[in-house]
Amino acid sequence: MATDDSYFERYSEHRRHDNFNDVFPVTVNKLSSKLKLDSVNSCLTFGPGDGLHEVFFIKQCVPNISKLIAVEPDHESAERLRTRLAKSLSGVDSQVIETTIQSWKGLDDPVDLVLMMNVLYYVSSSERKELFKKLHEQWLTPGGRVVVVSANRTKCPGTTHEIYARLGTPLLSWEDIEHDMLEARFIKQHAHEMQSIRGFSNLDECSLRFYQNKIDHPVTLDDIRNAIKELFPDGKSDQLFHMFVCL
Repeated sequence: MATDDSYFERYSEHRRHDNFNDVFPVTVNKLSSKLKLDSVNSCLTFGPGDGLHEVFFIKQCVPNISKLIAVEPDHESAERLRTRLAKSLSGVDSQVIETTIQSWKGLDDPVDLVLMMNVLYYVSSSERKELFKKLHEQWLTPGGRVVVVSANRTKCPGTTHEIYARLGTPLLSWEDIEHDMLEARFIKQHAHEMQSIRGFSNLDECSLRFYQNKIDHPVTLDDIRNAIKELFPDGKSDQLFHMFVCL
């Protein structure tokens, strides 16, 4: 059934029910002095949405950036990203390419840093392996760095991610991401677990459609409601865990 809400609206509503946007900057501020990214001049970011987290990270941790390339498939998000970049990183030569990771043609010149924050869920296992291989062999300068943010503890029963598992589409686990990184010969330099909270009371249809659209086969909004009700009765909150890793 057609709906009027956009992907950006669904994602924003999804985020309204957790405090990840508050936890993320606290984590970045803790790590900024340890990451040592002062030599980074160029950056590539995949799936940044409107760039809320990526721009904050760059402003805090990458003081000498002069060039930024963003690959973002959602048009509304890409437009909001352009506005944010013009306002917050006005001195940086920025380019926003509206396409998916899978359709993107790649870089002409390697970059010093790649950001992948909460985006690898949208990449299949084989695509992910190829992506890490290209990053290591083609798209990064010698000594180039990668920052990954992704859900952790996805194999623990009773977590938010169990919603997807109950509906037949388990989310990507951190263990799989880490395996592919190491297989591509990346070395993990910094790792920090972020803990946040998500509530499940008063979810409207826009928020439910965010879950629905990540299931790889047709499910109804009632299917989503029932799975959430079984896992989180009375709107009980859930602890979320994300890994922040710098390679």
